[in-house]
Parts: sequence; structure tokens; C-alpha cells
Amino acid sequence: MIFSKFNLWVKNSPAQGEYLLFNTRTQALIKINQQLKENLDSLANPKSLPVQQAGQIPNPKLKENLSALKESGIIVDDEKEEQEKLEDFFRQLKYQSDTLPFEVTILTTYNCNFKCVYCFEEQVKENLFLDKDASDLIIDWIIKNAEKKDFKKIFLVYYGGEPLLNTLPIYHISSKVKQWSEKKGIDFGFSIITNGSLINPKLIADFLNLGLKEIRITIDGDREAHNQKRPFLDGRPTFDLIINNIKSVIDKVAISVVGNFDRENLESIPRFLDYLQDEGLLYKLNKIDFAPLAPRLGPKANPGAIELGECLSFIGKEGLFNEVISIKKELLRRKLRVNTGLAINACSLIMQDGGVTIDPKGDIYKCNSFLGYPEFSVGKVAEDNFNPRFQEFLNIDAWNKCPQDCPYIPMCQGGCRFFSYLENKNFTDLSCKREYFDRVTPELIKLEYERLIQE
Repeated sequence: MIFSKFNLWVKNSPAQGEYLLFNTRTQALIKINQQLKENLDSLANPKSLPVQQAGQIPNPKLKENLSALKESGIIVDDEKEEQEKLEDFFRQLKYQSDTLPFEVTILTTYNCNFKCVYCFEEQVKENLFLDKDASDLIIDWIIKNAEKKDFKKIFLVYYGGEPLLNTLPIYHISSKVKQWSEKKGIDFGFSIITNGSLINPKLIADFLNLGLKEIRITIDGDREAHNQKRPFLDGRPTFDLIINNIKSVIDKVAISVVGNFDRENLESIPRFLDYLQDEGLLYKLNKIDFAPLAPRLGPKANPGAIELGECLSFIGKEGLFNEVISIKKELLRRKLRVNTGLAINACSLIMQDGGVTIDPKGDIYKCNSFLGYPEFSVGKVAEDNFNPRFQEFLNIDAWNKCPQDCPYIPMCQGGCRFFSYLENKNFTDLSCKREYFDRVTPELIKLEYERLIQE
């Protein structure tokens, strides 16, 4: 047996002389004491156990430990077994995602009533609204594909622009898909990603009857920071209106708050958390999280001319390591749910049955970052089959290009395909962030352990 090459060790954690051992393929996280570490080291040569079975280990306790470590993927029989498990892991990720809910994101409009300084859809905004004809095509497409793949759960996400500028499709599509799902014994629900300016109790009551499960609202720090980043089109502030709207419905529906940050508004986040606590909102939220700003594609005629390119550095060699960790520690300190970022996040672009996004024109996309650029669409709801782009994306196996000694392959899978396009002007090359992972992952492992203990 040998140690898995996907193991990450964190020394002297959670206490002096102890080790946290995390496997990026199986997501196993184990605490190992000094004695077990020494026993394993005594078997190592220098990093592999002797080629023998656990049953041949004379120490009963060590034998038991080795059996548990093998079950967790921490040790494997040999390199061949590990490679086979890795290939099977990616095969399941790509072709067996039909065990997940059938998730469809629907843009009710490309229009918006905010003028966010970093708007991800700045180059594709237009006064375009999803109408009834397109909504009917979307309903038919959802039902046809749910039947074809025999999905057991359908989950819709309404998005924009600002989706609540056009609520009729939310009523129409949700009602029809809910009725069909109930007849077929399929679970149904939906969420809305909104800027929060148009929420009101009557709207939420209506949507709850149609299957609404969650509202997700973007707030970028405290009042001053948020209003600088996310004002109305005419420059008016939005923070207080959003907070009042949240107060009006938070006892009726699950609300999550997400925020974007860069070096300008980072320091406002603890103040924002204090404010939410003072207002009695913090611990009523379903969850709260913050992430670094991301770049966006260029003009429609030249999407490769990326904008907000400085955001690429946030997860690069000089990335926001300390900032990311400090925010997560702050959330954990306040006993809030924390997404440590260690979980495997499969790219829908390379999943056969992963989520899709449908825009008001009926164009289908596999990644929200490409919305509004028809050349990256994988099909139309008015057509029976996906276009060649779908198979092109599905055939991408960027992880095969990774250095085979990289322990992060299962986690990053060769990097984000959107970032690959930004950096390489293609979808197939690596977008390697190993230097970032090397710096941030040990701290994330510690946080994950703390989170598990806290729960």
C-alpha cells in the first residue's frame, strides 16, 4: 500500500504534535496523533507503505487504523489503483450527474435597475424581457428533458439582470412546471437571485405558493461600501432599501446574503456583520458568504478583450490569500455557516447533465459567465438537440494536462474553464492556480476542521 498523492498534511494542528490529513479526492479529513504518525512513518519508504496488506500488520491497532485510512482513500494499494479511482471519479463527475437535481437557471431579463461598478453582464445588458412565447418553449424544454433523463427533482433559479423587473415568467413557468412535477411525483422548487430592491411581502407570499425556497441577495459590505459598488442607475443609494425589504420578509422565506469584495471594500465586511447583528438579522439568514470579484468578458464583438483584468490576480500568485482566510475566520468566529471552499465544485461546462442557463432569447448556456455571447451557447430551447459546442465542452479533460504529482487535481480539475478562456483564449488549456492553493489550502483545512467541531 502507498499513501495517496492527493493527501495534504497540516502539521501541529489542531494542537502541537497533531496532524490534520485531508484527501482532495475523497474529501476525507482525519486528525492523526503523533504516535500514529510515527507508526506510519516507520512503515514509509519514504512516503509509501511497504507492499503488504493490512492483514499482515502485526500491531492490531495499527492494522485497524490502516483499514480506516484505506477506506477513506488516504492509502491505496498502488499507483495503478489510484489512477483508476481518479479516472472513475472524473467519469462519474461528467456522466453521472443525473443523480443531482435538474437545475435550470432562467433569465427573465438582461435589464437591471442597478449600475454596479463591476457588473458581470455590462457588455450584454439590453432592454430584453422573457415573453410568454419564450416561456412556453422553456416549459416544454424543461419537461421534455426531465422526462428523458428521469430526474427526481427539478430546481429552477431565476436570475437576470434583475429578475424581479419581469415577474410574469416566474409566475407562469413555476406554476406550469410545479403542476407537472406534482403529477409525476417529482420534487419541485425554485430560488431567486436578486439585488433585493423589489422584494415585498405580497410577492414573496405569491411565490411561496408556487414553490419558492430561497431568496439570494447581493450586498457588498456596509452602507458606505455597498452604495459605492451597487447604486441605482441614477446613482441613488440602495443599501437601506434592501435592508428594509429583507426585514419585511425574513420571517417568511429563507434569505441568503452574498457579497463581492476587493481590496477597497474588504474592511467593511466585519462592520456589515456587526450591523446585521445589531438589526437582529444576522442569525436569521440562511447563510452569508463573500467572494473576491471576478473579471468579465469584453465587448460582444471581442469577448477575449477581458475587462476588470486586475481581478485575475485575486486568485493568482499575489492573490487575496489573507483576505479570503480572514473573512472565513470572521464568519466562523461568529458561529455562522462557513463555506471553506474545500468541496469539489464540478464545472457544469463539462458535465453531461449539469445545470444549464436559459436567457430571454431561449439560448442555452452551460456557464453564466458566457451569458449574452451566442457563440458560447450550447443550443436553443426551440430545438431538440444541443449544438456542437455542447460536445466540445463535454470533451474537455483539462485535468489530464496537470502535473501528475499535483495533489489538487480532484479539487480544481485543471482550473476554471472561464478563467482558461480569459488567460489562454481557449477552453482546453490549464488555468493552474497551484501557488494560490499551496498558500490558502492549509488554512482552509484548519477552518474545515473547526467548522466540523463547531457543528
